Amino acid sequence: MSNSHHTVNHNRRAARQQKKVQQSNRLLAAALVLILGGLAVLVWMSVQTAVPTPTTNSYGAPALAQQGGTVTDFTIESLGGFPVSLNDYEGEVIIMNFWATWCPPCRAEMPGINNFYEAYKEEGLVVLAINEEESAETVRPFIELNNFTFPVLLDIEGRVAQQYSTRSFPTTFIIDRQGVIQHVQTGEISERELEKIVLPLLN
Repeated sequence: MSNSHHTVNHNRRAARQQKKVQQSNRLLAAALVLILGGLAVLVWMSVQTAVPTPTTNSYGAPALAQQGGTVTDFTIESLGGFPVSLNDYEGEVIIMNFWATWCPPCRAEMPGINNFYEAYKEEGLVVLAINEEESAETVRPFIELNNFTFPVLLDIEGRVAQQYSTRSFPTTFIIDRQGVIQHVQTGEISERELEKIVLPLLN
């Protein structure tokens, strides 16, 4: 074999070898990118997990408006046409119920809430039935037809519901005499549940 032919073969082998090395390097680089990307994701997730986030309950309320949080005051108009503030009932046990006339579970639970209110209002129990974004002309006939006696407030603009991060109806907050929320319930609440939760707070 001539030297020139040997040189050509040698160059071809060297080129093939170099090509293989380049391919290997590209694969290695791609693998490293994937590994480093995965590590970056894991680090980001761990950092995100470590960052404290506001505590929320099942319907997304901030910690302030969940069990163990302290209530914040508001003032809105009552069905009777005069302003009512939450602070007016300081020192009482409060059942604060967000509702609407178009809401079937709201209508279903109200007789039980009214019965419970009538039974224990002399012991320092207050019910604030906060109607959401309906007019007095809509709410009054419903209340009078059913002979409900608890105070009814009109959250015409939905401001109080927003303040308490209420996103569905009915939602009930049970507040002790110190203004601490002891129970939050989304959905219908029964008279038996009220007895279990509220009676210990009245003692």
